[in-house]
Amino acid sequence: MQILPTSFALPPLPYLVVLLGGAGLVTALLSAAEPEIDQRAVVSLLPWMAIGGAFHAFEQLGLYPPLYEPLFGTPAVYLTTFLLTGGVWLALQAVGIVRGNEDTVVRNLGLVGTAIFVVLVVVRIWQSVAQPTFSPVWPAVSLIVALVVTALVVLAISLWRTPVFVRTRYAGPVVVFAHALDGVSTAVGADVVGASEQSPLPRLIMEFAGQLPTADLLGVGWLFLLVKLVIAAAIVVSFNRYLADEPAEGALVFSLIAAVGMGPATNNLFLFLAPAF
Repeated sequence: MQILPTSFALPPLPYLVVLLGGAGLVTALLSAAEPEIDQRAVVSLLPWMAIGGAFHAFEQLGLYPPLYEPLFGTPAVYLTTFLLTGGVWLALQAVGIVRGNEDTVVRNLGLVGTAIFVVLVVVRIWQSVAQPTFSPVWPAVSLIVALVVTALVVLAISLWRTPVFVRTRYAGPVVVFAHALDGVSTAVGADVVGASEQSPLPRLIMEFAGQLPTADLLGVGWLFLLVKLVIAAAIVVSFNRYLADEPAEGALVFSLIAAVGMGPATNNLFLFLAPAF
């Protein structure tokens, strides 16, 4: 059975060596710099996760020169995004140390990431607006629905287990939102836009949903969304004490879990602005 996405392919060896070496160097420098990492970092890293999804969308659209294209395929884009994020984080940490305001580093990391992401959104809209398939409706609908679903799930967790919400008050909603957006956008892609799912597991889930009596009424994407929400909520509930007891490690784990949802979700939304399926 296929496990990896159909587009998964390692970059040529020279690119791979540079990416792995750079990732190792950035990791070592971040470990030495010891930046403050807590739940606020999970929030600040959210736009950087979205940047990675946008980078890969541009690669799928063929917008990069051939020299740089291998840096933004799957899985190379994860390392490329990590290098950019880590490099900016190190620069902000150095500035914070010099100026004596290290407590603003995490906040500034989020602000810089948000600014870069906004630029990428503008570039994508500018690149798409002249195309006959340009339509911002479904990306906007996906975002709004994901926000509503996230609010409902977080509210349910807070009413059911209030201490869980208190312990994960920043990181928990980020994880739920990232996977809600991935689930909603994937459902929209399958049932509305007509996109084909490249990842085998979501495809199997939606193929199963297509065999259910509800397929004609609800489509096939709802089951994938439900699975994503259940898993995200279960992770938040199960690891809430770990996040409280080990703030730095827990924040990094929650960030990785959120990135698995936010990257593909952003990739979907960027592609849906002007579908070419």
